[in-house]
Amino acid sequence: MNIGSFPTLLLILFAAIIEPALPAGRPTLPDEFLFGASTYPELQTREEWNRMLDLFQKARFNAVRVSESSWGNLENAPGKYNFGWLRDYLDGVHKRGMKVILGTSSYIAPQWLTAKNSDLLVELNPVWRVHPMARKAACLNHPAYRQALRRYILALGRAFKDHPAVIGWQLDNEIEFVVGQPCYNAACERAWREWLRRVYRTPEEFNERLNLVSWGMQVSSFDDVPQPRSVVEGGSAGRSGLPALALANLHFLRDVILEFFAEQAQTLREAGAGQWITTDWNTVWTALADDPQARKSLDLAGLNFYQPSADIPDYWTTLAWHLDMHRSAHGLGHFLVTETRVGVAGDVIMWDPFQSKEQFRMWMLQPAAFGASGLLYWSGNRWHGGHWPHWGGVLDWTGAAELDFGWLVELGEFFHKSSERLLRNPVKADAAVITDFDQRGALHVYAHVPSSNQVLPQAFDALHRLGIGVDSLSVEEAARSGRLAGYALVVLPAATALDDPKLPQALAEYAENGGHVVITPFTAYQSWDGVFRRDGFGANLAGLTGVVVRTARRMGTSADKGREDQRVSWLGGVSTVGIDGYCEYMDVRPD
Repeated sequence: MNIGSFPTLLLILFAAIIEPALPAGRPTLPDEFLFGASTYPELQTREEWNRMLDLFQKARFNAVRVSESSWGNLENAPGKYNFGWLRDYLDGVHKRGMKVILGTSSYIAPQWLTAKNSDLLVELNPVWRVHPMARKAACLNHPAYRQALRRYILALGRAFKDHPAVIGWQLDNEIEFVVGQPCYNAACERAWREWLRRVYRTPEEFNERLNLVSWGMQVSSFDDVPQPRSVVEGGSAGRSGLPALALANLHFLRDVILEFFAEQAQTLREAGAGQWITTDWNTVWTALADDPQARKSLDLAGLNFYQPSADIPDYWTTLAWHLDMHRSAHGLGHFLVTETRVGVAGDVIMWDPFQSKEQFRMWMLQPAAFGASGLLYWSGNRWHGGHWPHWGGVLDWTGAAELDFGWLVELGEFFHKSSERLLRNPVKADAAVITDFDQRGALHVYAHVPSSNQVLPQAFDALHRLGIGVDSLSVEEAARSGRLAGYALVVLPAATALDDPKLPQALAEYAENGGHVVITPFTAYQSWDGVFRRDGFGANLAGLTGVVVRTARRMGTSADKGREDQRVSWLGGVSTVGIDGYCEYMDVRPD
């Protein structure tokens, strides 16, 4: 399709995030702890997949993911569907009393689609298209891709909406990695400018909100504002050379993904699918699972992660806040582990050594302790080729059980016996940490000191070490009247773009009723657009705190060559100045 015929639907796709039409009542969420693996039956004979499913039963597996990467195997040509093998496989799963999470496969477009529409591919730089066989090769905003995907999901949904084995649907695969990479396809550039018009309305408002009078950068038309590109000076990939524009682009990419999911969910509902819908998020800084718009298309958060065998403290600190955040994302007290490690992790190379049995068991129990209601491995049977061979799996390359299969049998027995307890006894959270994409996105672009992004994971970690359960709340969620009432402590960790006028009022109401609030440095420094406050950092919280941060500086530490640790006197003693020697100078209200 010619981009010149860009459909009206896509021209206005950002006018409002689509809210999927849900079936009557809320979709029924899992009523037992799900334990299983991703499977790729198209790589097997029927005899092989039946042997696999029989082995799964020995390990008490009760769930599998399937068709996550199978679009090209299920639609061999435009509108020519090959659903027979998938239906046979689902029948075999159902016969054994197992359940299925069915994927939409949207992250790998079939080769017949990219061959017919060469302009459909992601462009990493203007006029530099990715390889058509690459994962995530299709431009999310391209009309030919969206139309083909909609047709496919409608057919898939209609074919399997009533299959008794199907309990849920998974959209796409690990899509958050797209957030950090603009696509310069003409369709994306057009969608970007439409997004600018929706969010900023006029070039004059855009100039004012981004303070483009600085350096004389005002624009007279949104057509003169391409997405961020490489610049002559200004850091990695040129993004930090235009930070205000880079932050706007992060918001745009977030909205593209969430609208893309909303359209997929709407299509499934239109097809008659009434089961719950999820995706497999990642442990990335610019995570989307807790965005309020994600709730409109997804019913349950899923998370992929692969543990390292080596002792890497930062990994575990990061994982812990993601487990809390995904558990809290939908207010359910539960989430799914959609992929985790079994055996050796790797692609064309093994990443690190095989784990011990004790290490593996603790890896599996950790997410359950954080509120996981399911644990699925990547993967069951293995890929032999394609993009890469697969080093880890429940089965080896011959289809026999791997050497550590006995460990899974033991875990399966444990999860089977503990299923009701795990689902009926959610994490008791006495503290809440306020964070969301807007706060993390601003700190990603405007990292005030090299270690400023450590404040968020350390806030969760400090509470975990005291044995305190922690919920993660978005600013929008926390700003709702009475929402904070159930917590003894609320923490605002490096919430740098905290400009929602409703939140200070909600925090004041909470504190007046006996709650405790901890506010860290880097909080309320900027607007949503990244422009620094001119009335003092944290000025919008002054009614709550009685304090305004007049200025701030990095004092230096022993890590800086030739410097001593800077120290500060408190009523209770002396300590070093905080992260990277960072110091806020405060004006305290006289009363």
